Amino acid sequence: MQVTVIGTGYVGLVTAIGLADAKHDVVCVDLNKERMEQLAQGIAPITEEGIEEALQKNQSRLTFTTDYPLSDLYLVAVGTPERADGSCDLSAVQAVVKLIHSIQPDAAIVLKSTIPPGTTESLQEMYPSLRFAMVPEFLREGTAIRDMRNPHRVVIGTHDQGLAESLADLFKANAPIVHVDPTTAELTKYAANSFLAVKISFINEIARLADIVGADVEDVAHGIGLDPRIGPAFLKAGAGYGGSCFPKDIAALTTLAQRQGEHLHVIEAADRTNEAQLEYVLQKIDPRPGLRIALLGLSFKPGTDDLRDAPALRLAERLTKMGVIVTGYDPAAKTLLDQKNTIEEAVKGAEVAVIMTEWDDIKHVTPKQLKANMKTARLIDGRNCWAFVDEPGDVQYEGIGRPSKTFSNNPTS
Repeated sequence: MQVTVIGTGYVGLVTAIGLADAKHDVVCVDLNKERMEQLAQGIAPITEEGIEEALQKNQSRLTFTTDYPLSDLYLVAVGTPERADGSCDLSAVQAVVKLIHSIQPDAAIVLKSTIPPGTTESLQEMYPSLRFAMVPEFLREGTAIRDMRNPHRVVIGTHDQGLAESLADLFKANAPIVHVDPTTAELTKYAANSFLAVKISFINEIARLADIVGADVEDVAHGIGLDPRIGPAFLKAGAGYGGSCFPKDIAALTTLAQRQGEHLHVIEAADRTNEAQLEYVLQKIDPRPGLRIALLGLSFKPGTDDLRDAPALRLAERLTKMGVIVTGYDPAAKTLLDQKNTIEEAVKGAEVAVIMTEWDDIKHVTPKQLKANMKTARLIDGRNCWAFVDEPGDVQYEGIGRPSKTFSNNPTS
């Protein structure tokens, strides 16, 4: 089957590579000519584990162009950014569907973009000759290639039985295939991200209480995570979530609900808690004008250079407005901050270092490295990931919901 993937961001590019892995010929369409030329040379425009190797391996099955071809199947993976009012901007999706209809009025279209419940049905009403399905993506940045090859489930939302069968074959995997209507598929995507955000905000609230009563949130998370009804995933306390999915999807879902006269109280509370968590980290820093702070890790999570809604950047913005001098370090992401090439350069002369992304080199920065370069060896661990938490040496350590470690003379390298 020849498949055309429209949009070569995270979702579109990873999906295209995954389908090429499965021996399908894939045409990738994007208006960004420079990106198309880069991809045709086997150069990935994003940081993602294994993506460049997979891209080069499948070059013979992948075509990159700015022109729309005739195709057996179109997969739409264009952006749906957040509007100022919190709603989802569907203009790119609508424009692509309109263009496909003008080229091939009876085409089969699979929507991979994250879209509000009811969108696919509305498009079907507008273009009754087209065949629609909604197949949400559940890719995690940093492990997206693995997730495409080994999904936990495949959700196919369509009223077209023939198309459903074709898509089950196209996306076949050693995982459950869930056949539902399009609106249910759309809501499943939003519900999944919202639930994970709720788990993160829940453990962050417990972490704040742990700081007050003197408990260790890491042990609490382990204790409750052993219960199979709860599970250990997404129970890592820290500076809060960010990225391209959780904040945007929660805003879109809660806005949609409110327009229907309904409030999603738990999900709205999770969003408020996430904002409060960044303020909590700010309080731990105790900022003042002229204070020198190093932010270690800038991308919203390790394994990616994605800076969309990254907590580190939001924290940097607030600190800068307070007159704090901020430097940053990240092994992959590039920002407009005073960004250094090494951890040692970033913490040079700093009075506080704050871990904001749990990259391996950041997790394993030694007490000796911090002590030798910082004006005051004080470390705030916004991800509860520092490898030397039990032997901090002469570093004043403070995590999120963990007992503080004060200056000691333990010999550490």
